Amino acid sequence: MPLPDNRPLNTADLTAYTPSCGANPVAAYVRAPFRGRLLKVAGILGGAITTADGTVTVTVNAAPVASFTVPQSGSAAGQLFSVVPASPVYLNEDDVVALTPSGASGTSVPMYFSLAVRGA
Repeated sequence: MPLPDNRPLNTADLTAYTPSCGANPVAAYVRAPFRGRLLKVAGILGGAITTADGTVTVTVNAAPVASFTVPQSGSAAGQLFSVVPASPVYLNEDDVVALTPSGASGTSVPMYFSLAVRGA
């Protein structure tokens, strides 16, 4: 089945990685390569978190813009969690987007992030 619309040429997917979103969380960072709008942020678990839900906070130049919850119940490698910012989030070239996990448990549970950005 063909897709209903072509993907716009001015949209890019940026990626980031954290080696631990559970116990001893480590923030992931990505640089905005051009001016544009942050459309969506997603994270994929690399393993199960064990005893508590986690939260990933998305900031642009240290200002919070969105967050999403990673529930512990039924968590497993390959699960996708995402958020669309409630209000438009605009990026300038070289802005730093940080994805900071907190609250979850489990040792060295990696998480892979993807950010959809549409150019201005």
